[in-house]
Amino acid sequence: MEVVLILASAVIIMACVYLGLHTRSPLFVIVVLAAMLAGTLSPLWYWLYGIQYAGGLTYILGNAVPLIALFGGWAVVLPTVITFATLRRRFGQIGYWGGWSVALVYLVIFIFFESIGTKLAIWSYDNEIAAIGFPFNIFMACLHTISAMLLLRAMFEHWRLNIGTTLQIVPIVFAIQLLCYAVIGAPYYIMSSLAGDSWMTIFGFISTMILVLWGIHIVVSGLAELQGPYGQTASMPLIDPAVLAEIERKQSE
Repeated sequence: MEVVLILASAVIIMACVYLGLHTRSPLFVIVVLAAMLAGTLSPLWYWLYGIQYAGGLTYILGNAVPLIALFGGWAVVLPTVITFATLRRRFGQIGYWGGWSVALVYLVIFIFFESIGTKLAIWSYDNEIAAIGFPFNIFMACLHTISAMLLLRAMFEHWRLNIGTTLQIVPIVFAIQLLCYAVIGAPYYIMSSLAGDSWMTIFGFISTMILVLWGIHIVVSGLAELQGPYGQTASMPLIDPAVLAEIERKQSE
């Protein structure tokens, strides 16, 4: 499995390099490489949620991090990178509910990723949150989805910038994962560890889901208001909106 992931990582990185050369922006490859580095923190998130990696995996960093956590880290950002590469020119036109549609697509993709991981015995966890019977893979996919949506918004903020400024998105990738898995998911994993299968776990689960939905609402509201030439390449100058308005006024006279 590690060999497959290493080959897939190489393909993804080469595709991002191609996108970078085509758009004259280093953003794509930087995001993917940052996500792979951030993937080394996944054992911490898995520990919080009671998820266990399968035995027999190859480990790095003193047997603390499975190799697949590094070379599979791009999977969490791949849907975001594809969305930004294909829709950045017109994302502000798809509206609020269009943004929710993107989030729903992300959710389906991450449910698929989670299902593949369990079927291949890469990791294991309880099939459902016993207190309410909610599928655990969907719960984790919800956390992945809010992470992907937050990253999508951050990519718009770092588009068309030089490599030095674009590198600022690296700590943002780490911060997003910390926010989503350690903070937003905290009500669930804290209540679950303290109370087990009880009403407190239900309360923690509902609280986390409310935070997820509220976070997605904030992100899609901001994305729906996007304006400007996000389809331009990094080297192309932006037109000042005031100057553009003056040109349009003179043309109408």
